[in-house]
Amino acid sequence: MKQTKNKLLNTPGYSLLELVLVLAIVSILVGLLLPKGFDALRNARIQQVAGTVNTLKTALTDYLSMPGGNGSLPRTEGTGVPCSGAALSGATDTAKGNGGRLDSVLLAVGKLERSLSLRMGTQVFASTGTGNEMTWSQPVQAFVMTPDAAPLRNWSAITRVEARTANPSLLPSAALGANFRLDGTTNGINANYVVAYLVIPGCPAKDAYELALAMNGAQMAPVEGAASDTGVVAYAAPVNGTTDVYVYITAI
Repeated sequence: MKQTKNKLLNTPGYSLLELVLVLAIVSILVGLLLPKGFDALRNARIQQVAGTVNTLKTALTDYLSMPGGNGSLPRTEGTGVPCSGAALSGATDTAKGNGGRLDSVLLAVGKLERSLSLRMGTQVFASTGTGNEMTWSQPVQAFVMTPDAAPLRNWSAITRVEARTANPSLLPSAALGANFRLDGTTNGINANYVVAYLVIPGCPAKDAYELALAMNGAQMAPVEGAASDTGVVAYAAPVNGTTDVYVYITAI
């Protein structure tokens, strides 16, 4: 026992210099690897958005070809939101726009399997407000509420799909999805079209820029920190580090 104790006492430990060197090496490795980890996570978010857009394109194509449909996209924002019922039809355009979403239409007719859930942007998934939801009725090609009432729900803070009449007079960064300069030079979408787009609220500025760089291509990439007015990704200049992103899906 005494011999074992002496061996333990005689075992050399680490010097202060050695500990400092180890900590320095660890900090350098963390400094090198941590940014790469963040970049990998951001790239995964970008790939998820791109994959979701492709899924939505397929879902909308399937929806437009449904028997009994009229081959057009129902507006869910701005003027012309199709509604049935006196109270719902008489509600303001803002209230109907806040309550209706194009992805809810696709869910109602079975063209989407689940609600949208992206890791980019706000992680809010529930509406604000009270009352019943606006639901889509495919037979009447309109939103309905049971019982008929003005909509009180507001889905404007969540990631969603919307559709509205095109407005080529507006810059894409200010159009809220109503315009995209897809080739980077012209005024944008024809005013006779209805535009479908993905909305990602509260997107971090770096994510918005990298998404635009990936989906628009280098030739139409925005200046980092500024608005994006060309390509399929549009957004206003970030404020307090975030911006709402609009991603073009289709126009009919």
